[in-house]
Amino acid sequence: MRMPLWLVAISFVAATAEAQSVVEWSSERRLSKDDFKGRVPAGAPNASLSWLNIDASWECEAGELLGSARATFDPARSWWRTAQGNIWQGAGERTSGVSRTHVDARRSLVQRDMQLLEHEQLHFDLTELAVRRIRKRFVDLKGACDDPDGRDELRHAISEIDRKLQEEQARYDRETSHGTNPVAQDQWKLRIRKQLEQP
Repeated sequence: MRMPLWLVAISFVAATAEAQSVVEWSSERRLSKDDFKGRVPAGAPNASLSWLNIDASWECEAGELLGSARATFDPARSWWRTAQGNIWQGAGERTSGVSRTHVDARRSLVQRDMQLLEHEQLHFDLTELAVRRIRKRFVDLKGACDDPDGRDELRHAISEIDRKLQEEQARYDRETSHGTNPVAQDQWKLRIRKQLEQP
């Protein structure tokens, strides 16, 4: 079975009413299975899909560049499928009459779900790191409003950050085998968490 799929889109539009339903990245709030509210497409080969977005906008006000960027997760477009049916069925019930193999299989599914959820969260974390690079470019290019080529330079810088993010997301999936290689997954987790702790 193929594992997760992720999408990162970068948009340069002002926030809309629809954006109120998205989950903005936060160090205090981690993704949960309940965040994946989209309908699973018929015949989808993946275990999940995370719809990630970078909302970036800027304007010139009195010759000064004012920019903002945020990483978001869209629950309505993100979906989650448990391949083996409802793993929670009977979880609160007595286990009499349930074989040890069945209990172990259920536990294994829960562990795989936790592993997949951690993998999806790290995709979201990578998106946040890209947002921080965009914010830094806003500071570095604060004179873009006075320079005739400044806005083009800013668009180019953000496009380059997006290109690198897409490459990093693909490398993350490749090196971790979509989160199924626990050693590689732990290495990425440590590296990403360390980067997120930096100011």
